[in-house]
Amino acid sequence: MAVLIYTVIIILALVIQTTIFTAWPIFVVIPDLILVLVVLFSLINGPGFGAKFGFLAGLGLDLFVGELIGLHALTKMVIGAVVGLLALRFYKENYVVPLISVLVATIADQLLYGLGMAFFGVTVPVKYLLEQILLPLLLYNGVLSLLLYVRLYYFNKKIFYWDEIFRRSR
Repeated sequence: MAVLIYTVIIILALVIQTTIFTAWPIFVVIPDLILVLVVLFSLINGPGFGAKFGFLAGLGLDLFVGELIGLHALTKMVIGAVVGLLALRFYKENYVVPLISVLVATIADQLLYGLGMAFFGVTVPVKYLLEQILLPLLLYNGVLSLLLYVRLYYFNKKIFYWDEIFRRSR
């Protein structure tokens, strides 16, 4: 049951990111809702879940976008695992932890994706990446993390509760 709910969350996030957010870009960039969800769920559920969720969400994004298939999956999986490992050491109910985690993960994701693009021969202008993409993306992802974290934290508890009820009813 939980797998189905998380799959629906990924699909809804992909649809929102690739339709609604792309319809209204501000400062040329769109928020990376998939990355924000990967970081927040990794903080809540730990490294194993974060790696799996990040891989599936990144692969879905690769299939929606259709360029360099597997690169988003790899970067989101690495980010999910690392954030999940670091989350074991922090007090997750603090609002500052998810905000800083999303900001650092945004920087890491953009750098990893840029390295992956360079590995495949796609040129990446570093100045453009830093000034035109990274700074507005940090702002958007930070705001999204503040808006979503508490809601996802309590919704995640409900998912586990529903999953337990579903398992016991079988």
